[in-house]
Amino acid sequence: MAVKSLTHSSAGSRAGAPEDQTDPSFATTLAHGLDVLAAFRNRSGSLSNAELALHTGLSRPTVSRLTYTLAQLGYLKRDAKGRFQLGLGILAAAYPVLSALKVRQLARPLMRDFAAYTGGTVSIAMPFGLDFIYVETLRTTDAVTHLPDVGFASSLAPTAVGRALLSLFTKEELDAYVAAVKAERPEEADYVERRTLPDVELCKERGFAISLGEWRREIFGVAAPLYRTPSGDCLSVNCGIPSFRFNAEQIERECGPRMLGLARSIRSLVTND
Repeated sequence: MAVKSLTHSSAGSRAGAPEDQTDPSFATTLAHGLDVLAAFRNRSGSLSNAELALHTGLSRPTVSRLTYTLAQLGYLKRDAKGRFQLGLGILAAAYPVLSALKVRQLARPLMRDFAAYTGGTVSIAMPFGLDFIYVETLRTTDAVTHLPDVGFASSLAPTAVGRALLSLFTKEELDAYVAAVKAERPEEADYVERRTLPDVELCKERGFAISLGEWRREIFGVAAPLYRTPSGDCLSVNCGIPSFRFNAEQIERECGPRMLGLARSIRSLVTND
């Protein structure tokens, strides 16, 4: 299976889902509006109503009503060509979530040191459906071709950070994840069974996970689980390292144990805060 097929966003996959249609408590219009916003995930440019309809699977008239409403509320804005971009309302809505994660401030000095050691990008992530999402990220160089930032999301399956997060799941949660992959992303199901789940078990044994070019060929990933919050949220820390900086054996023998040490230090800071 090509790695490319494992890195897509799930934006729009909810639109018209059968289970949504049968739940009388489910607000379909609200869900469709959120699907429109989700279409902008990991995109820096603007989108037209036609493009949003394509990404979400919604009709053009429905998308037009939703974009008009979202723009009126400040969650979208029009550019000079009449296309849509995310508005500042999104940032205002996200602020309470990020400010409540004190680990972001506490971990930055340690993350900066690890980024300097590897020449990569160090991030803290949380699960987001079948994806992970970065809630903090730090780098000391721009040598990396891919520079993710806070809010970046991608698939759990082929990534070290995804495997570290999944290692914190209960058996029931992990079973639910596998079932959701089979239902929503069947093209990932075989990969999850063959590669992701065995690596999740290995992460539980040694305390860190690696992904050698599975997500992006030029990036080696190493990650370690952090902890679960009292409300059940999972967090992990990872580093995306340019493949020319370390070979596979160095990632396994040097970077992995150092990442485990980084995770332990961050946990200690959070516990003693």
